[in-house]
Amino acid sequence: CAEGSARARTVSIGGVEAEDFSSLRVAIVGARRARFGTGPFLARQAAKLGAQVVAVGSTRPESARLAAEELAAAGMRVTPFTEAEDLFAEAAPDVALIASPAETHRPWLRAALDAGVHVLCEKPLGAGNASETQGLAQEFAAAGLVLAENCQWPYVLPAFQLLHPGFQLGAARTFRMLMAPPQRGRERWSEVLSHPLSLLQAVRPGPAEISAIRFAEQHAEAADARLDFVFTTHASALKCEVMAEDLGRSPRPAEFAFDEALCRRRVTAKDYRMRFESEVPAPGKRAPAVDIGDPMETCLREFFVRVRRARAKREAPLDEGLVRRQALLEVLLDAWRSQQRS
Repeated sequence: CAEGSARARTVSIGGVEAEDFSSLRVAIVGARRARFGTGPFLARQAAKLGAQVVAVGSTRPESARLAAEELAAAGMRVTPFTEAEDLFAEAAPDVALIASPAETHRPWLRAALDAGVHVLCEKPLGAGNASETQGLAQEFAAAGLVLAENCQWPYVLPAFQLLHPGFQLGAARTFRMLMAPPQRGRERWSEVLSHPLSLLQAVRPGPAEISAIRFAEQHAEAADARLDFVFTTHASALKCEVMAEDLGRSPRPAEFAFDEALCRRRVTAKDYRMRFESEVPAPGKRAPAVDIGDPMETCLREFFVRVRRARAKREAPLDEGLVRRQALLEVLLDAWRSQQRS
């Protein structure tokens, strides 16, 4: 347990149907941590859930080889590939987990679609081109394939509710989130913004608009920056604040709050175990905490469930929330570009 944290209550998140994933063949695209990627975690979580991790893809032979060796050390025998066409033809995966650098997402997504493979992709899917992303999502759905974005923060809401019993999320008037991305400039925002947007969508589902957008940063390469905006749905408006501050330490801190109700992530560096606290503890004190497991694993499990359903029914409904999130992301990134030019 991280120093100063409370003994956490361990809670199992319900609501996800039990499934046997042993028939799913999984390919990992970008299975190394060279650029703070999630690939190694996704690979281990897929194996833990019972899926067969059969291949790893990278754009460089050395990187693919090292990734395969690292996964082999964790008990996964995988074949390395550098060409998407070869990976999908020879390894024949049912699922691709794309955790490679953002600029490689589109080529891998297109190759997976052409090969008839379901995809869970790291953020950002579209990096600010909402119409292109919408078209891609529609093509996946028309082919009966699941396309999902790895947004794990909505799966932290059970921890928030345990930490703040009785809190009415529907009545909240403000929202804030702190992240600590290593990126700078536009890349920082394209990497970060799906986190708060997915949380806001979970609390305020349906069509939404964003207004009153203001970025505050000394310059594009500054280590800290802030974004303010108003998130409006048919039901209500939320005044939102997103803070991005690279503190230069790992595991990277993160937290969010609705009104004054805080949910703060604490990660044990040794085993990357997560727990969530309701306050910042004073020196030498402990904060109330809960342990709901890794929300990314819960996200992956739900994705696998969706894949199983799609395979059984031979159809995959279009993910309207994903499409709407890409449109909102484009609005925010366009505002950032405009503010940089002014």
